Amino acid sequence: MPDFASPPGQQAPGATGTDPLAGLRDIHLPDAISFWPLAPGWWVVVWLVVLLLITGAILEWRRRQTLGYRAVQELKAIARDEARYADSRAVASAAAILIRRILLTKAGGPGAASLTGDGWQRFLVEGKAGVPAEIGRFIALAPYLPPGAPGGNAVAREALVTSVRRWIRGNA
Repeated sequence: MPDFASPPGQQAPGATGTDPLAGLRDIHLPDAISFWPLAPGWWVVVWLVVLLLITGAILEWRRRQTLGYRAVQELKAIARDEARYADSRAVASAAAILIRRILLTKAGGPGAASLTGDGWQRFLVEGKAGVPAEIGRFIALAPYLPPGAPGGNAVAREALVTSVRRWIRGNA
């Protein structure tokens, strides 16, 4: 059979007498795709994640600067320090001081911070996120009870701390 791809009397380039496939070259595959540099869509995702992390850090920092956060942290420190605040009376006295300090920083609060006795007790019970009546009475009386007084543990320490924490979150 005649070879139509080459002129008569010449052999096709790369052809060796009997093997017509010997002149073919291998297929060259493209280089593997690198993960770097990233495609533009991935850069958008990276910048969104960075922006979200920075925004979250700023919001957390601002939350920690609030009066309520700091007051709750101080209340936690009071509740943990059982050597200094051994009984519920000592915790209630420290909580009363903490509540008065919160009131002094709020508008209209200095008048309430100067209350004593029944007026102070009513304010604690009736205010926004008020404490239960028995705990309000105990907080009002605790600063005036001597250490080791018979009524020093009239209220459970955990209930006292929980009620004061709720009052702080509702009012600070």
